[in-house]
Amino acid sequence: MQLAEVKITETFKIAGFEFIKFSDKDGVTVAVAKDCVFNSIYGSNNNFSKSKALDRLNNKILPTIEKAVGTENIIEFETDLLSLDGLNTHGKIKSKISLPTFDFYRNNVKIFDKHKLNNWWWLATPDTTKEHLNDYWTTCVSPYGSIINYDCNSNNGVRPILCFVSSISVSSDD
Repeated sequence: MQLAEVKITETFKIAGFEFIKFSDKDGVTVAVAKDCVFNSIYGSNNNFSKSKALDRLNNKILPTIEKAVGTENIIEFETDLLSLDGLNTHGKIKSKISLPTFDFYRNNVKIFDKHKLNNWWWLATPDTTKEHLNDYWTTCVSPYGSIINYDCNSNNGVRPILCFVSSISVSSDD
């Protein structure tokens, strides 16, 4: 089936990973992995663009997905690394794979809750930055859906977000 046929809030599979569909606009589908694809420390600080989590996503997970659907069928997008306290020290990054931000989670919490996600998992949003207080706390979602500030050296789940061309073929959840 084509990804465009999957309804928003439903799941689909690519390369053995199950994704939740969040939106479909102008032929592009935004999806987040239903399960954590690995556990990892965040990194040496809360700048997601320099994190161990992003490095592993780009070097281990993205190539597997690109091999399954084609590099051209994963769309680069921008992730705003604005901290919870409103500092833009880390700026924005463009990538084909990222982590959801606090704002994305907050705006889509009902979809996430529908899937009763387990594990603690990282967001791309830092708590604050060195400019204000420190750079070793970032945000994490608890198994109950609460946003918690966590030390970057903690080991939590990595649940990536990607944008796919909606015309690709996917496997249904069935």
